Formats: sequence, structure tokens, C-alpha cells
Amino acid sequence: MSTSIKSIRIHPGIGMARMGNSDEFFIGPEAPGVVVDPGGKGGPGPDGGSYRDADMRLKRQAQRYRVYAYDSDDKVIGELSTASDQVKSLHWRVHVRNMKAANYAFQGAYLFDPDQLRNPGIQPGLKPSERDQLIIDPGVQTIASGQRDAVVLKGDVFTGIKKGMLPGTLRYEGYTPADVTQDVEVTYTPVHDIELGQLRLDEADRLLFIASPGGGECVTTPKVALSNPSEFHNPPNGPEGGKDPLTNQFAYFNIPGWWDDTCGGEIDVTVTLADGTVLSTRDGVTAATDEGSRNPVRGAWVVTAPPKYAPHMMHVVSILDRVYEAFPEVYPYMGQKTNFYRDVYPVFAKAVNYGWVSAQAAGVDPSTKNLAHGPKQPGNLLSPDYIKVLSNPGEDFKALRQRIYTLMRHSAGTRHRLVDSLLPAPPMRPDSWQDPQFSRNEDEHQMPKLWGSGGKPAQNKQLGDNFPNQFLSLTDWQLRHLQDWAEGNFETGTLQAPAALDKLPLAQQPHALDAAALEPTIGGGFHPGIEFPYLIIYREKFAAAFRVAGDIEPGALSAYMSSPWQGDFWSCNTAWWPTQRPDVVFQYDSKTQERTHREWFRGYDETGEPLSSTDGYDQMLYAWPKLGMVLPLKSADGELMRDNGEVVFIEQERDPALDRPPGKAS
Repeated sequence: MSTSIKSIRIHPGIGMARMGNSDEFFIGPEAPGVVVDPGGKGGPGPDGGSYRDADMRLKRQAQRYRVYAYDSDDKVIGELSTASDQVKSLHWRVHVRNMKAANYAFQGAYLFDPDQLRNPGIQPGLKPSERDQLIIDPGVQTIASGQRDAVVLKGDVFTGIKKGMLPGTLRYEGYTPADVTQDVEVTYTPVHDIELGQLRLDEADRLLFIASPGGGECVTTPKVALSNPSEFHNPPNGPEGGKDPLTNQFAYFNIPGWWDDTCGGEIDVTVTLADGTVLSTRDGVTAATDEGSRNPVRGAWVVTAPPKYAPHMMHVVSILDRVYEAFPEVYPYMGQKTNFYRDVYPVFAKAVNYGWVSAQAAGVDPSTKNLAHGPKQPGNLLSPDYIKVLSNPGEDFKALRQRIYTLMRHSAGTRHRLVDSLLPAPPMRPDSWQDPQFSRNEDEHQMPKLWGSGGKPAQNKQLGDNFPNQFLSLTDWQLRHLQDWAEGNFETGTLQAPAALDKLPLAQQPHALDAAALEPTIGGGFHPGIEFPYLIIYREKFAAAFRVAGDIEPGALSAYMSSPWQGDFWSCNTAWWPTQRPDVVFQYDSKTQERTHREWFRGYDETGEPLSSTDGYDQMLYAWPKLGMVLPLKSADGELMRDNGEVVFIEQERDPALDRPPGKAS
């Protein structure tokens, strides 16, 4: 075998691990369309598992990495693991960091300003990668065959800083400056041994990357409140028209003095075969412990992110869709005729599922009543009558198909790609959006009716901006298939059940792993996002599809996300990413087929205060691991319950601690 191997690669190329406050974890999806069971018993998971442990703490989602061997023609030979007698050992090398506190201030995709930094008074004048007092860096860590104890990745932040000055216009806990126009002196307390994640090996010595427990806090005295200061001081922009990044409209992305424990970075491996042959994803490696240099096409990447609270639902545009848009040559159906059930039906199904996590999509909001995707709503494209018509390529239904297609939203510009209106990539200032071809009036009646990378329309109006892409748009591949469908240039096909990784042909497994990791993600609007910022749409940021470029430092991509993550996770509570972070949830009466909805973010915080629908930034720190999951309702025989063609989704596994004020009996 060793003589035919010319290279090895890790899959997935970009992996996703999700946080939880439990020590228990489950392995994330490894084949497209497969919803994994979280393990345990007596729960609502696909195989009866529970997303919570015995103490109601939320389990973490780990990412498993596998090694595949390739021949001189770049054809897959097989997976390399110690489950095979041909493999002696695997030696994994991991380097992740959290650079959020050191990074540029997030100003929005169209107003990115490289002169604005988070925590600007600390190590000013340096590049983000040089501001080591603000970077959580566990350093390079390794784990090798035979090692069964976890390697915990820990680092420090806000070190070597004693005092500093912050704007008086910030909100402080328990302290109100006498004159908010004057700076406030604060004291910094360093934080040590912050866990960014763990490394473990499975029974065949594949790598398991387990996300962090989802922590975050402020290190200053007085403490800076996790909030949006511009809502309280000269709204909406803060002083001087919003020029101060700490008090502008997007301040909750850039709170000074705060850290969180998300991370991103490199995954590499060196494999020693039974005959002594050494293979590595790094260049210049001749022994298992050699350092070598990164080869971005062979090595992998990891990103950690918040939980996905609706694991069966997919966002209508995923990061996988963005990869296919940036790298059309790897799109698996290039050159094939559009197939309704493969290419069009998923877009409709994803849209309809929003009707269980979004008040607007459900039709329970007065503004969209009788205009939405609920089971009895006219937008229920999954109803049997609709499917019978929509899957028929005949001329009799062409007018209906074309009418639906006209409702689909395109990105601004002639090529209908989001990236074109955003060039150049950060850290350069974007300016191409100012070209007249990107100027347009947004049509709120088109679909998807979700906010986009330009910020939501109300925000643009409030700030006097008119950015393109204020709504989420479909990708060019999705639009091509929908256009073929509208014209009748498609075949109906059949609805295929997803196949597990071990049921797929060997040649398909590497791509399946790459796709499965990114399918359950948010591919827009990037404001800044949940798992990845809008840098994911730039081809030049990658060495190849699913492979982060070699000049990207560990932590650099994730650094553009909200700091801390809980601020954005609270703020984007309506029409942003409800398949990840629900807006509303439902209960369902299977006898009457009636459903009732409530806010997802509800209950009480640790002080007994009700979880607010107007300012829950700081409360999200307490509430996030306790909030409910949105999962399919099963009938007595274990089948998924449906209402007029739609799967019924209800809130389950919500921690009852949220429903009672502290001090009340359980």
C-alpha cells in the first residue's frame, strides 16, 4: 500500500465543533443530510439520545477528523487509521487561537475600517496578530496513538495590563460616570487557563476536536456591560456620528475588556505505516515529531461556534453553498441536468421549515398572516397538492413556476454573487459596492425574507445608509437550478434518503466529510455571522475548496466574529438565522392540529429578572445553555409527524431552571 500512496489529506478540510456547558459530547455529522444522534437514552434525538446530560447541561458537538491516502492521479486509495494493520500510528498536531479581542473592530461588511481596532488602548499601532496580550494562544499541541487522556487547550488573555482608559459613553455595571464625555479609568485583571477546546482520539486514533464550554466575561473594574451603548447614548450612532468603534451602532460586537472561548486554527497529522513509511500533511516531515511547514491543501482547519438549536433544519444558504459558489469546479452536479428533488426541493423545504422558528415565516406575526410558510399558509410549498404541481416539468404549470422564481432574491450586481459587491477582502476597505451596478432598492416581498450582509433595512434607514444586500440572497448555483426549473428544463427525480458515511463508495467519502461539516451552517447574512464571517466567500482566502489558505494564521478568520459571541447571539433575534438561533418556538396539539408559539428567549435569569425581549445581551451569558432545542415531533410509532406535508417541529429539552425564579422550588 505504501508504494502507491503519494499524498494524504485530512477530511473534513474545514470542521465545525460546537460549544456546550456539559463535559459530555457527541460527534457531529459526517455525511450530508444525516442528523446525528447525541447519545444517551430517553431523549428526542434521532436514535433516542438526549442533547443534555443527567444534570440538564448541554452537550458539546465534537468534530472528528479522518486521514485519506491518495495515489499519483489524486484518486482515493483508502482511509488511514490504526483500525488497519497497515498503520502503526497517527501523530496529530493542532494550533488554535482566539484573536477576537486583538482584531479589527467590526463595522459591517460595507464599512470595514482597518484603522479601527478592538481594545484600541492596548498595544496600539500593532497588527492584530502582534497584539499578544489580547490573544488566547495555547500554542502547538499534539496527541498521538495510544494517548487516551484528553489534551486540554488552555491560554491566557489581558496579561501584563494594569490600568487603562475607556470611553465614558460605554455602559458600566454598577457605575455611572459623572460626565460621560470624559474617559473612565479601569483596572484590568488577567485571565489564565481559558479552555479553548480539547483533543481526544477515537478507537482508531482519529482526532476528535471538542469545543470549549462557551464561556466569556469582562476583565475590567468597573465592568463594561455586555450591551449596545449606542442605544443609550445619542442613539443610534453614539458620539460624533458613530466614529468611535466602541460606541457605534455595532458596539455589541466590539465590547472592550471582554473575552470568549471560541477559536479556530490548524489541524495536521503525521502517519507512520507498519513498514516504517512516514506520511504527513506538513512539508519537510521525515519523523512523527518533526515540525515541518504547513501544507494548506493537505492539512485541515477547525472552527468552534455556538450550538445549533434546530439540528434538523438547514439555513437556506449554507457555508457549503458559498464554497460551491467560490469553487464551482467542485460542485458535484456541474454539467448535470437540474433535478427537482435534488436541486430545487431542498430550497423549498428549508424555507418552509422556517415556519417553525420564525414568527414572520410562520404567519403568526400580523405582518405576514396568510402570507407565510405555516402548514395552513399559502407559502407551504411542501403540501401534497403543491408538490404534485411543482415537480411536474409540463407547460401547464410553467406560469406558476415562473411566478415563484420571480420571488427569489438575487445578490446585487449583474453576476448575482455577494462577493462581487464586497471586494476587496478585509483588511482592505471595501469600495466596489459603490459602483452603480450595485445600487438598487431592496424589495421586501422577495424571498428569502431574512436580513443580509448589508444590515437590515430598518438599520440602514436609521443610519442613513443604503447598502446593497440588506436581505439574504440565494447563491448563483441555487438560482441557476431554480431558473432551469422555472423554464421546465428539469427532471423530476425522486427524494433520496441520506446515506451514512460507511454506506458511501470510498471515492465519495472525502467530499461527503467536507460537505457534511459545512452543510448545517449559516452562509449569510454575515453581520458578522454565527460560525464564519463573510471572509468565507473570498476565493483568495483559500488554497483550494475546503482548504484555508497558507497565509491565514490560527484564529485570524474567526477573529472577525462578535466579541463576545453572546452579544451577537442575543442581538440577531429576528429574521437572521432562526434555524440556528430560533426566534420563536411552538407546541403542537396532534389531535386538533393547532399550534401555539412563544418566544424562544424567555424565562428568568440567575437574579430572577425576566429574560427580556428588548435587552438580553448580558442575560444570554446565563441562558444560552439552558434554552430549548427545536426537534421533530414523533408519533407513537416513532415516525416524524407531518401536517399538510410539513414536518412538525416543537420545542424540547429546555432546562426547567429557566422557568422559575431563583429560590422557587423545582
